Amino acid sequence: MVMRSVRYGVLILIGGWSVAFAEELPGNKEVGTGLYRTHCVNCHGVKGKGDGPVASSLTPPPADLTQKNVQQKSDRELEQIIQEGKAGTSMPAWKGELSGQQIQDVLGYLRTFGE
Repeated sequence: MVMRSVRYGVLILIGGWSVAFAEELPGNKEVGTGLYRTHCVNCHGVKGKGDGPVASSLTPPPADLTQKNVQQKSDRELEQIIQEGKAGTSMPAWKGELSGQQIQDVLGYLRTFGE
């Protein structure tokens, strides 16, 4: 199973010394469902098959998010694609439109396509 996560910093004070570490929180797939329907479904389709209403007009076609080669990517790889877009495709960068938490939520929902 692949874990979905958001990173945030935690600072602990111990006897005057501070210790910082990162903890991981999962993306909320229920919130991600709504975000996916708003931002992704036109290209990737309702079930993530890359068959959305505009898919046939895109070259290359949108990724089929249910495929093993997509689902085997790490969360970090998929997060980067969502944030930065994908060169040579119609996949746009969402970092200006979606917050880091929203991207994690979408990622949480995308992982349900592999279940």
